[in-house]
Amino acid sequence: MTWLDLLTAAFSGGLAVKLLDYLYEEYQRRSEKKKSAKDLINYHIDPILKSADELVGKIRSLAQSDFSELTTAPDPKGFEFDSWIPYLNTLYLFAQFWSRIQILRLESIFVNLSADKRGKTLIDFFLALESTRTRLVERAWQRSMGEALIEHTNNGLRTFTYIEFVNRFLSDNEFRKWFMPLVSILLRINHTRERQRLLTYGIVIHALIDTLDSTHEVTRDRPGWPNKLTTKSKRNLRSRVFRIYLPSVTGAERYFTVLSKRKQVA
Repeated sequence: MTWLDLLTAAFSGGLAVKLLDYLYEEYQRRSEKKKSAKDLINYHIDPILKSADELVGKIRSLAQSDFSELTTAPDPKGFEFDSWIPYLNTLYLFAQFWSRIQILRLESIFVNLSADKRGKTLIDFFLALESTRTRLVERAWQRSMGEALIEHTNNGLRTFTYIEFVNRFLSDNEFRKWFMPLVSILLRINHTRERQRLLTYGIVIHALIDTLDSTHEVTRDRPGWPNKLTTKSKRNLRSRVFRIYLPSVTGAERYFTVLSKRKQVA
């Protein structure tokens, strides 16, 4: 064997070792990254699903009654409890859901959520919910409302309870200002455009629940409300929301097509 052969063998062997070391380190890095995303999703998925389930239940109830709970309520005067109670529950359920999303965002700054399959699905739904023709309010307002309900504690981040929200909303003008874009929509809910926006938004959340909790271990299996949608809303859901943002959702037609009497909203 010549000196050239020895040098070549040594170089090749060293390169192979370095390559194996690199591949092993990359494997460890990716495994740890995936584990971090999985652990974070495991911690946050139930609170997000439960808040989404409460909100969908409320939207379906409003759909069933043709929003009579809000349309028959007088416009609130001043900031007395009785004047605002018809609106506060709906306000809170939206803000609670957005708050859960914001907590996940804040705690995943250094984590790639898409490394986990459920995390990637959540990101797809968040993008759909914040898209121009689906969101209820501007993205910044939505996130601000969510953050307004977050409290920093020694044990981490928590969301205000309903009573805490109500007391703060009625007594704190600066706090209340963050919610006025959504309040204005609820005050105009007798208009078809505002109703359809809210119903469409609710359908995306409904699909999120059915996708991430398909066996409904922590959520309820609720019928949809396709018969409450206008042709324009159905077209938007079919051609844009589910085709562009959520193509992986199976059986999306059930959310905007009346399939049977059992699936209709009474």
